[in-house]
Amino acid sequence: MLYRRVDEDTIQCIVTGEDMDERGLTLGDILSRSDRAEGFLRELIQEAHEEIGYELRGPSISMQITPIQDDGMIITITNEAGLGIRSFLEHMRDVMEAIMGGSMNELLEEIGSESEDGAGSSRTDESEPEDIRIFEFDSMENVFKFAEDGFAADQVKSAFGFADEKYYLVVHKNRCSWKNFNKLSAKAFDYANVCPDVKAKLVYLSEHGEEIIAKGALRKLKKIADPSNPSNK
Repeated sequence: MLYRRVDEDTIQCIVTGEDMDERGLTLGDILSRSDRAEGFLRELIQEAHEEIGYELRGPSISMQITPIQDDGMIITITNEAGLGIRSFLEHMRDVMEAIMGGSMNELLEEIGSESEDGAGSSRTDESEPEDIRIFEFDSMENVFKFAEDGFAADQVKSAFGFADEKYYLVVHKNRCSWKNFNKLSAKAFDYANVCPDVKAKLVYLSEHGEEIIAKGALRKLKKIADPSNPSNK
């Protein structure tokens, strides 16, 4: 790993894919703040102290991650209280938006419109849309566990965001069969809450949610959770 000091409070570390492989780590481990990732970050800070004299000056740090080629990343660590989860989410959102384009609001509007205008629908305006599901996760670890096998990822439309200390995956049936769409929902019960009030939650997320992945979220989360899978290249 290669370290450089940005300023008194900030350092950057270039971590190669080989560094990650040696430690049995993936980008998903880092983003989900797993125990292995926490150990790796402690090792990183210790090495930074030994190599460039970096010192922690408080109990809290901010961490930002920029993926680079060959499954590596640049990790930026800052001695700055108050950034916390907001900094992490905003940086993750910026990286994903640069890759995928669009916005979460655009997708929410799109799938809402498709659901309302769907041919053959017998629902009334007051009923909940059957072809949209919202899964509420307590942690990124559970998000990645849910997404890692990629079930139905290429058949549904999906967006991923954050609100009120929870992570939300909004999924629209799109061209997925009802059998697989219901199977996906059943699978979600092991890792998340399936929100019953879809309409109200869509409105709330569009107004108050922090966008992380705007489009193709389930597919992108699968790639992060299991980068070794050839189908994710």
